Amino acid sequence: MDTSRKVDLIIYVREEVMRNIIILGASAVVLSTGIAQAGGYESSALSTAFMYEDGGYVEFATGKRDYDVTGSKYAPTGSALKDTSAIAYAFKFDVADQVSLGVAKYTQGSIQLDYSNAGSIIAAGLPVVDLTLDANVFLAKYQFSDKYSAIAGIKQTVVKDATANIFQSVPYAASKITGGKETGTVIGVAYERPDIALRVELLSEQATDFELTTTNASIPGLPQKTKGSVPDYKTLTFQSGIAADTLVFGSIRKANWATNQLYVAPYATATSTFKDSTTYSVGVGRKFNDTWSGSITYSTEKKGSKDSTTPLTITNGYQGVTIGAKYTKDNMSVSAGYNYTKLGDIDLTSALGVGNFSGNTVTGFGVKVAYSF
Repeated sequence: MDTSRKVDLIIYVREEVMRNIIILGASAVVLSTGIAQAGGYESSALSTAFMYEDGGYVEFATGKRDYDVTGSKYAPTGSALKDTSAIAYAFKFDVADQVSLGVAKYTQGSIQLDYSNAGSIIAAGLPVVDLTLDANVFLAKYQFSDKYSAIAGIKQTVVKDATANIFQSVPYAASKITGGKETGTVIGVAYERPDIALRVELLSEQATDFELTTTNASIPGLPQKTKGSVPDYKTLTFQSGIAADTLVFGSIRKANWATNQLYVAPYATATSTFKDSTTYSVGVGRKFNDTWSGSITYSTEKKGSKDSTTPLTITNGYQGVTIGAKYTKDNMSVSAGYNYTKLGDIDLTSALGVGNFSGNTVTGFGVKVAYSF
C-alpha cells in the first residue's frame, strides 16, 4: 500500500467510524433493566461519550421499558414491575483548544413495584413502591494531547417525591417521602489512538447518601427518615476500529450495592437485600454507507444467590441483546435501539409463603436525535 492510500485509510477509520457508527448513546435508555433487583435499582449508567464529540454537540433521547415479571403465589397473572419511560439529554461545547464543558441529565434509578394487579390472593400484604432518582451531571474535559485526556465534574442525584408501602398487611399506611438532592464527584481518564479509533476510559462516580423526610398517616406528628444510597461506580469502557467500516466496543461496570441498602420509614431494618454487581457489555458497529449504520450489543449481569427473602428482590442477574440503527444527514442524526433482556430466576421466601419468579423478560425501545455544530 502506498503512503497516500495508508493516510487516507487512517483518516477514514478515525473520522467516519467514530462519528457514524456508535449507537451506544442512542439506546442508553434501554440497555439496562433498571429494576429492583439483586444488583440494586440502577436504570441507566452515565455515559461520557458525548464529551468526545468534535466541536459543539447536543442530543436528546427518550425510551420505554415493558416488564413481564411474574411469579407463582406472588404475581401469578400480572407483572409485579410496572412499565417505565424516561428522557435524557446531553450538551457539550468547547471553550478552548484543549478544554470542553458538558451537561447531561438522565434517570439513573427507579423502583416501580406494584403487586396489586398481579393476581395474587396475598396482594394486600405485598409492597407498592414508586421511587425515581434523576441525575444532573456537569463535566469538564481537558485534552493533554491527542492520546491523553481527563474528565472531572459533579453528579447531582435528585430523588423525586415518592410513596412506599412495604408491608400492606402491617397496620401502617403508605409512607410519603419528600424528595431531596445530594452531590458526588465524577473523575475519569482516557487513552486514545485516533489512527485506529481506539479509546479506553476509566470513570469513577462517588457514592452519595440521602436521608429523606418521611411521613406516615398511621404515625401522625412523628416524621421519620427514609435512608438510602447511590453506590460508587467504577466503569471501564473501550472502543476500537477493527476495519475501515467496523468498530468494536464494550464496558465493565462495578457497583458496591451490598453496603447501600434501602431503609424505608417507619421500619428500622433494611427493606432491601441488594448485592454487589458487575455488568459487562460488548458490541460491534458497522457503517453500511454514508447515511446508515448499525450495531448489536450483548450485555449481562452475573447471577447471585437464587434465594430472596424480600418481595423487593425478584430478579437475579440478566442477559440482554440490543440492536441499533442510525441515520445521518449532514450535521444531524437519528438513532433507534431495541432491547430484549432475559431476567434470572429467583425463589422468594417470606412470611407469606414461597414463590418462584422464572422466565421473565424486559423489552425496551429508545430513540435519540443528535446535532453537531
